[in-house]
Amino acid sequence: MAAQILDGRSLAADLRTELRARTAALRERGIVPRLAIVFIGEDESSLAYVRNLARTGERLGIVVAVERLDRSAGTQEVRSCLERLGRDPHTHGVLLQQPLPAHLSIREIADAIPPHKDVDGSHPTNQGQLAFGSGTQYVPATPAAVMLLLGRSPHWPLRGRRAVMIGRSVVVGAPVAMLMLAQDATVTILHRLSGGLQPYVKLSEVVVVAAGVPGLVRGDDLMPGATVIDVGTTLVDGVLKGDVDFESAVRVAGAITPVPGGVGPVTNVALLRNVVKAAE
Repeated sequence: MAAQILDGRSLAADLRTELRARTAALRERGIVPRLAIVFIGEDESSLAYVRNLARTGERLGIVVAVERLDRSAGTQEVRSCLERLGRDPHTHGVLLQQPLPAHLSIREIADAIPPHKDVDGSHPTNQGQLAFGSGTQYVPATPAAVMLLLGRSPHWPLRGRRAVMIGRSVVVGAPVAMLMLAQDATVTILHRLSGGLQPYVKLSEVVVVAAGVPGLVRGDDLMPGATVIDVGTTLVDGVLKGDVDFESAVRVAGAITPVPGGVGPVTNVALLRNVVKAAE
């Protein structure tokens, strides 16, 4: 039986319809949702992401403003910019675009992001609240996208499900693991020093992969009928590839996200959803 394709484009379209209604209601009250992105340097992939976010925001009635800082900007200059945006009553969400230039450390800057406007959940307070399993005001965009897609899978709700998270980054892997735990799943985290995928993946009803290794997970690694969420995006010979070998996995999985067209389209909308929440 062919796997259910968890279509991120379709889900993103549904979320955009919801957000247009919410932004229209805000504008009737004289509130224009506004996201400020602090962008340092000239990273091309980051620039493309910001441009796409601005276009999506415009279609949804959300202003996306970019605060450009020179690549040579120091820690204090970045912190001052973030703190100023925290005081601006017309700015509802603040995002520090990453990756940062090599001379800057997120650990020395993240606490300057205003926590009540931290729409990508990067402030240490918001990350700490996420670890409690509930109570965090803003779930980071990519982990939120993963959970929204899981919500459309045959394994939702996750209560009692066996799940594996491949990857432990503070941006995706660790937050997704904590969010699945908050939904009462039994979660195993694998990483590069785990010594292998098995037997953990074969025993898991839900598999989330964010390792940055194209084709890491194949169909014969999976439990038949498993739900597979592929967060990986790597350009291979000009083609975007995920961490899951889709051609073999789709014949075994019960539900699976494609790459492209899975997690990616939902991520931007999940971030802008947080901006609307902040404005509300």
